[in-house]
Amino acid sequence: MTKFFDILDRFKFGIIAAFAAYIGIFIYLQMESYTAYFPIETTFNEGSHVVIPEDEVKLKPENIEVPTDFIPTDVKNISRDQNDTRKRSNEKWFENKSASEVEQSVKDYEKKLFEEAGGEANRKKIQQEIDERKKSKTTSSTKPKESTSQNGGNTAFAGSVMVDWSLANRNPHQNNNWYVRNPGYTCGTGASGKVSVSIKVNQNGDVISATANTAPGTNGCMVEQALKYAKLSRFNFTDSAPKIQEGTIIYTFVSQ
Repeated sequence: MTKFFDILDRFKFGIIAAFAAYIGIFIYLQMESYTAYFPIETTFNEGSHVVIPEDEVKLKPENIEVPTDFIPTDVKNISRDQNDTRKRSNEKWFENKSASEVEQSVKDYEKKLFEEAGGEANRKKIQQEIDERKKSKTTSSTKPKESTSQNGGNTAFAGSVMVDWSLANRNPHQNNNWYVRNPGYTCGTGASGKVSVSIKVNQNGDVISATANTAPGTNGCMVEQALKYAKLSRFNFTDSAPKIQEGTIIYTFVSQ
């Protein structure tokens, strides 16, 4: 037995080398190399192309699809008071009412500011602003007025409008209907319909609250813009109005 171990010890490096060679040969014989192709079907291999019709397609009335909610009427891009008692016309009309009521509301507002101003210095400053405004108005009144629908008159528009509002015994700020803001074209293509907004207005004419009353067909943009523009709107000051007055603004959105 001792002799066997002596032989192993003498030839141990040779045995290890032979064993490693056998393992290498075994692994090599188990390996096999080959080449294979797998075709992949794709649409982009065909290349881009444009189909050109042989005959030109002519647009005929029967090929035109009209949306079910299409209303074939002209919607005027203006604001209108639903409580306006003036006569209505589609031809000669004025967007604003007579300015007499507005002048009185401005005087009342200036009187309120004057009474609430603290100190003689603030009162003098307000009185100076009032005097300058009156002087400017006297100067501008000597100029000829343009005949536009923005000037006050006794006839209102009779057709459909983009902003219809109702706030009892109130006018827009400075009798300018621009202050009842209009978002009708702000939602782009596909946005057509109406959004009714309930508003709360303080005595100064500021909209302090707006709540949308959604209807079928309205999308998120229409509701968002209606609320935004309702809060941007402003009405005239009046001390005879409730501290918080409720009203409604109906917005008509038109697809671009």
